[in-house]
Amino acid sequence: MSEKKYNYTVEILPPEDFDEWAEHCGSIFDVGPAYFRRHFVSDPHRDYNSVFIIRNEERKIISTVRVFHRQVYIGGKTYKMGGIGEVSTNPNYRKLGLSSQLLDAATDYMKEHDFDLSMLSTGYFSHYAKHGFMQANFYDKTVVGRDAKFANGEFIGAPLSDIRPLNQENFHDMAMLYNKYCSKLNCCIVRTKDYWQEWCAVEIKNPYGLFKDGKLAGYICFDGNWVSEIVSDECDHDILLSAVKSDDGKVNIPAFVKTGREIIDKDCHSHNMICVYKPIDVDGKGTALSDTAAVVEYLNNNGGIVMWGQDGF
Repeated sequence: MSEKKYNYTVEILPPEDFDEWAEHCGSIFDVGPAYFRRHFVSDPHRDYNSVFIIRNEERKIISTVRVFHRQVYIGGKTYKMGGIGEVSTNPNYRKLGLSSQLLDAATDYMKEHDFDLSMLSTGYFSHYAKHGFMQANFYDKTVVGRDAKFANGEFIGAPLSDIRPLNQENFHDMAMLYNKYCSKLNCCIVRTKDYWQEWCAVEIKNPYGLFKDGKLAGYICFDGNWVSEIVSDECDHDILLSAVKSDDGKVNIPAFVKTGREIIDKDCHSHNMICVYKPIDVDGKGTALSDTAAVVEYLNNNGGIVMWGQDGF
């Protein structure tokens, strides 16, 4: 890093520098630049004006923060949410306050564009707490896998159930189910038709559907033994879980999932953080929570945050 003082300023990413930006992000995270290209190109709500960068003396990108344009369900209502992602700084330019400059710019942008709240996932809690973010809980549990028994001793299996792999041709029916069930979960992403066709088409992993009388009744997505999405009536949760191919005989699921399987472990994770900019009406009766602490308390006491793996930013 140069010893001379330099006035680092925040800029908006120009489209012509997109490849350089993706290369920068890919050099910081081990997923590589292709991941960040995909995350931008496949996002129907992408906006270069919400990608903030800082350059060095040679005009090379050395730090960035992106605001993802999303909506989330809270208390059954929808709110405009800015997802903070792609936060990265060249190691040679760290501890100069660049990330804080970018977060301030991102916050100003969200307030100017009427975002209700912002969310992010991190392990650096104190850094984001300085910018008004607070940790909110996600609850999950680990249960026995497909070749096991219910707690009452009955065999877990669905030999007579019609469970099949799904593809994009099923997206319409999947979206109908998603809107029905996920609108009741706090902080689930609101998925538009374009979002299904562009983002979900490349992000959803291993979708399997439960069919009843030839009609899709529910679906599940998983990555290894981790259930990244399960959408159905609760009476069908265990049937859908039988589709998960677990190598170690265990399946990790959100705490709200109804199951008769033996519960091996329960956990609470606080890697998600939120910051509230406008009052949140949690019950539709005018009970508005006007600050971040009140919203976090509400979320933690009402099932916690539920954001499916394929919606991560």
